[in-house]
Amino acid sequence: MGAYTKSKWRGEQKLEIIAHFPQLSFVDSSYFAYDASEDQIYYDGKRLPTSIGKLSLLHEISHCLLGHFHYNSDIELLMMELAAWDKTRQLAAKHGVDASESYIRSCVTTYDNWLTKRATCPVCQNFCLQHDEAEFRCFVCSAKWRVSKRTDTRVVRRLIQVEA
Repeated sequence: MGAYTKSKWRGEQKLEIIAHFPQLSFVDSSYFAYDASEDQIYYDGKRLPTSIGKLSLLHEISHCLLGHFHYNSDIELLMMELAAWDKTRQLAAKHGVDASESYIRSCVTTYDNWLTKRATCPVCQNFCLQHDEAEFRCFVCSAKWRVSKRTDTRVVRRLIQVEA
């Protein structure tokens, strides 16, 4: 894991939560995210003073501590999110941060809605099974469709096969 370097702080004081994780690498940004490929945690310094900002930072730290790097299916991603939120609750209690259940529920719902949109058959509206990273197949009407592999884009289902 990346080492904490003073240069990343551009003269800022160490933040209390960040100071508890000197083995991790943090980058001030305009968003909260854990980039496993770069082994860096991005945080929004402007929102960090708020309870939600601190909770968001703890959530990204949780992904890192849990070793979340890659997932093979949408349901696996959702399970990683749930595990990260469980860990976030533990870290929040340890660091005196309010673990807002309504905020956590809202975040989890976002992933659930994304997964549901991707997995709903565009032909018969049945909730279906994921075949691979970007392809779904309907076991009711045999339709096949593809979706983007990205989680940060609008869900678009492109039919690639419809049974007659």
